[in-house]
Amino acid sequence: MLALTGSGCKQKELKISVNIITWPVGPLQANCYYIFEPGTGAGLVVDPGGDPEFLVRSIYEAGGRCDAIFITHGHPDHLGGVAGLAAATGAPVYASAGAKAALDDPVSSMLFPGLPPFEAHAVENLLAGGETINIDGIEVHVISTPGHSPGSLTFFIDGSLFTGDLLFHGSIGRTDLPGGSFDELADSVKGLILRYPPDTKVYPGHGNTTTLAAEREDNPFLTDLGW
Repeated sequence: MLALTGSGCKQKELKISVNIITWPVGPLQANCYYIFEPGTGAGLVVDPGGDPEFLVRSIYEAGGRCDAIFITHGHPDHLGGVAGLAAATGAPVYASAGAKAALDDPVSSMLFPGLPPFEAHAVENLLAGGETINIDGIEVHVISTPGHSPGSLTFFIDGSLFTGDLLFHGSIGRTDLPGGSFDELADSVKGLILRYPPDTKVYPGHGNTTTLAAEREDNPFLTDLGW
């Protein structure tokens, strides 16, 4: 975002500050996050795991729009609403190769019995970690954080981490599903804690928001990481 200031109309770059709304969606009530800039309406969605009609209506009621869809990992409870939301908004999808494989073949990716089927959808933008994506002024820093599933990603946006099922308040993600690894997950979590300030907010795939400091101090699953 650029603003004109002073004599001679010099340009000064202004930092965009975003609003974050959490919507638990789908049968497993996975957290779907809507991150938007209220001044311009620019916005993106992280992990639309279900209920796409609700998401479209709620985005409209929030006064923003969906310019992009970001997926943390390829489990059905985090991508079940991708096709519906993308069709309604025209937003491109950003995801890893692991999540793309799930969206390419929803039947094979149904890990949990009883969950409703979801539609296949293309991933227009493949991510591997290390990228910085600019969504109409909102910067998304992509971090590779394997361990819970192949290709798991974390997104750093405006001072906050969106970790999917990597790190929760007081817990960590499962590593007993296909492609899971506790050692990789531990390295990924430790990397985030050492890289970002202690007061960095963590928006997990399920449950309540927390901070890196709170998890390093109180999370029982992190006590033996060898700090």
